Parts: sequence; structure tokens; C-alpha cells
Amino acid sequence: MSSLPEGLLLVDKCAGVTSHDMVAQVRRLTGQRRTGHAGTLDPFATGLLPMMLGRATRLVRFLPSSPKVYEGVLELGRTTSSDDVTGELLTEHHGPLPEPERILEAAGRFKGLLLQVPPAVSARKVGGERMYRLARRGQTVSAPAAEVEVFEFSLSRTDRRSAWSFVAQVSPGTYIRALARDLGAALGCGGVLASLRRTAIGPLKVENAVPLPEWAEPQQVPDLAAQVIPLDNLPLGLPSIRIPTRRDADLFLSGGRLVLPDRFESGQLLRVTGPEGTLLGVGENAGGVLQPRVVLPARSQPACPG
Repeated sequence: MSSLPEGLLLVDKCAGVTSHDMVAQVRRLTGQRRTGHAGTLDPFATGLLPMMLGRATRLVRFLPSSPKVYEGVLELGRTTSSDDVTGELLTEHHGPLPEPERILEAAGRFKGLLLQVPPAVSARKVGGERMYRLARRGQTVSAPAAEVEVFEFSLSRTDRRSAWSFVAQVSPGTYIRALARDLGAALGCGGVLASLRRTAIGPLKVENAVPLPEWAEPQQVPDLAAQVIPLDNLPLGLPSIRIPTRRDADLFLSGGRLVLPDRFESGQLLRVTGPEGTLLGVGENAGGVLQPRVVLPARSQPACPG
């Protein structure tokens, strides 16, 4: 009897499906019902979508989340309801577009810490409800601006005057659609996102991801489970501490607190392993003692995909 895969699976999402659709695919292909994703991608976007399987789903929030790197194309000269080409056309610019030098100069101002208003069609919540759901009901709402950080926003000309390719490195919570919208607004001609591909999240790279076509069959990805990064090798981006005895490891797993060495800062989150190197969970330095935050008890029994 073989165990269901547990750990991290990097998926290269195809266009035209939601991130939740990709979760359903991975569940179907691996048999692992406990599956979740980190870093939602819009349906028309492609690229890196980290999937956590089994007990790893409890550690999603500890995955590296920055910087997120995107490449794509933005188009100047119009605005839409969703700030991308899939939305309803709102305005169209009929005059000449700004000169390339002015466009590049304006893009250079969208770096550093910025206050960004989320798109009207987005997953941001207003009054406890997702904005896209309100938009579907015809309710016009706006979310307060949030502080984001743009580390890079580089534009390159294409063979069309209105279209510019870009590379963007941003903090979590940054909407690339909003960058295209706000650049167009700054230039006075409007702007929308035409295509988007996520290539990296911190150390996680799309070149290491498994391409999944829409509604793939098992024979198309026969070694999918073999692509899963095991629990013990999860790249959590946290300093590690090894509990040297089985007794203390069991105490941590049962919620007990352990004295910590002085080398860790108060409030610091730590990746906790047992005497054999097995990942036990994540703890926090709470005034010199290790306080469990998430623990990963041993699996009760193996199961077969079905």
C-alpha cells in the first residue's frame, strides 16, 4: 500500500482556468484530497502556482512569498471594467499615444512603496465579500488603497505602438492589472493588462514547475507524484532548529514548550525538525521558549490513490 503524495508541487498553470480548477486537477491526478494553493492567478494568466498537498496544506502561509516576478504585455489606449483585456470596454483613447520616452519615464515612477487601489474585479474583500462577486451583481464598490512595493517595472517596445512588454518584481498583494491601469491613467490615455505570466515567487521558479494542460489525463502526467517536494524538504524560508531527543520531539508535537538557545530572536518563527531530520512543524521563540504554532503529527495510516 503506497502513501498519497504530501509536500509541495510546483504547477505551471495554463490559461483559461481558475486556480481552484488547478487544485481540482491535482486532487484528481494524485488522489490527495487535502490540496491547496498559494498565490492565486487570474484565469487568463499563466505560470507558477505552488500547490501544497496533505499535511503540507497547514504550512502554506510559511512558504516564501516575495518577490513575485511577472512578465507580460500591457496595452495603452483603453480602459476596462477589470483593468485587463477580458473586461468590458469603458473608454477608448482616439488621439495619438504618448511618445516612448514619456512612457518609459512614467513607468519609472512606479517603483518603491506605492499606495495601490485594487481592481474593481478582484478577490479583495469589501464588507466581508469578494469584490468580484459584488461586481457580478452590478454593485460598484472600491476598496481602500493598500501599500505595496514594486522592486522592478521594466518596459520594452513591441511591434505595436500601443503594446509594451514588461517585467515586474513586486511584493505580495500587488495587482499587476492595477499597475497597467495606473500607468495608463498617469499618461492620460488609459491602460490595460493584455497578458500575464508568473515566473517566480522568491526561490520558487516556473522552470521547475510541471505544466498541466486543461483537464489533463493521468497518462499525460504519469509521474506527477514524483514531482512533489517532500514535507521534510519544504523551502519554508525559516531558520531551523533540530530537537535532539524523541521525548522532546513528542512534547513539541503535543503542544509543549521547550527552552531555546540564545541565538534566536524573540518572536522569530522557526522550522522545527526532530532527531531524524523529520519536519515536525513551525514554532515561535516566545521569550526564550519554543512555542508550537503548527505541528505535523505522524500520518495515522497510509492510503492508496483512488
